Amino acid sequence: MKLRLKIKTRLTLWYIIILTMTLIAFSSFIFLNVEQYIYNQVEIRLKNQGEQIIREIENNDLREENIEISPIINEVKENADKDYLIAYYAANKNLVLTNKQNYILPDKLKTDNIFSVIKLENDNIDEDWALITLPISSQSTSGWIRVAERLDSEEKILDKLILISILGISIFLIAAITGGYFLAGKALSPIEKINTTAREISSSSLGQRIEEKNTDDEVGSLIVTLNQLFARLEKAFEREKQFTSDASHELRTPITVIRAQSEKILRRNDLKEECEETLKIIKKQSDYMGHLIEQLLLLARSDSGKQIIEKEEFDINELVKIVAGEFSAVAENKNIKIITEQSSESISVLADQSMIIQLLLNLIDNAIKYTPKGGEVKIITEKNDGNLIIKIKDTGRGIPEEDQDNIFERFYRVDKSRSRKKGGTGLGLAICEWIVESHEGSINFESSAGIGTTFIIKLPVV
Repeated sequence: MKLRLKIKTRLTLWYIIILTMTLIAFSSFIFLNVEQYIYNQVEIRLKNQGEQIIREIENNDLREENIEISPIINEVKENADKDYLIAYYAANKNLVLTNKQNYILPDKLKTDNIFSVIKLENDNIDEDWALITLPISSQSTSGWIRVAERLDSEEKILDKLILISILGISIFLIAAITGGYFLAGKALSPIEKINTTAREISSSSLGQRIEEKNTDDEVGSLIVTLNQLFARLEKAFEREKQFTSDASHELRTPITVIRAQSEKILRRNDLKEECEETLKIIKKQSDYMGHLIEQLLLLARSDSGKQIIEKEEFDINELVKIVAGEFSAVAENKNIKIITEQSSESISVLADQSMIIQLLLNLIDNAIKYTPKGGEVKIITEKNDGNLIIKIKDTGRGIPEEDQDNIFERFYRVDKSRSRKKGGTGLGLAICEWIVESHEGSINFESSAGIGTTFIIKLPVV
């Protein structure tokens, strides 16, 4: 699974990575320059010592065949400010003598490099030495002088510089991480406010807006744009609600008249069969339209906050028995069993009883409609962690996975071809969701193809 980091974390990480690379590059540059400077100073000292020895040899006019430069080496050593290693190689590049016998030097000169850093063995311990090799080119003597200096103090300086760099970078990075995370959070705090406000805005609170402070930057411009979008949505939603409410009210009366007149005529005994069938169709469709209009009016009132909720305390187990009993005849006709499983103790809730009845009627009606003959509808009530749990479980065909995200949407039908024939309006589950949420509860479902669907309602108990 791909790891998704917050923008604040990603900004901080990029900032730290770039800063770390910059600090490492800068520290490396400083270290290399200091190292180069130190070695240059060492090379200058060694070259001066070597040239001094060569001058002494030339001034004393020593002959290569009987050369005695030990006194010269010792004299230079006594006057030197450091403990130098000095070696003389003859013209054939063979080692003739050295002032430090305990250090293992090559018997034959293999390189003519003027300056280098090498390791010399002393009592089986390797030590770092800086070494310079200078030629002797006098008329009487030829060969090479090697002068070396132990790099203890220089290495200590470089090690200390590395340690200081590591500590400095670490402390600086810790401060930078803390400061960078804080600054990134501060810079993105308006985005978090936008996110929080956008989540809080619903159909009942479209008038809410994001606070506009600094509108000159990119975030401020985004806030202004979003507020304008919310304003347009609010106007569109208000027009839709007003239209739904007005249309429902205007249609309610003529539908009632049509239904009443068709019922009146149907009570006559002298109707022709064709007329009777036509009137039955008119009555059936007017009943359907009347039911749809009542549901639209209920949703319109709920959207506008005008629906009055009259809460009272009652026993949910008794109510479930009554509602389930109303479906006994319908269930018998389809050979469907209705089973109620209730806790032994009574469960009292504080709710609008008429709304809870409508909730149960909608869900049980749906369960019976979509359960085949010989199936089963089970209604379970139980108390769990201070909440009432109502489960309405059927053995129908289940809700297809592609429809599961939309079943609480208004006018959404899972079975587009059969819902109208079954008397469905596509508003039942939307009303159920509103009833549950208006009672500070929740409604969810579990569904498997070919096995059935279980709706789970959670409501607070008294």
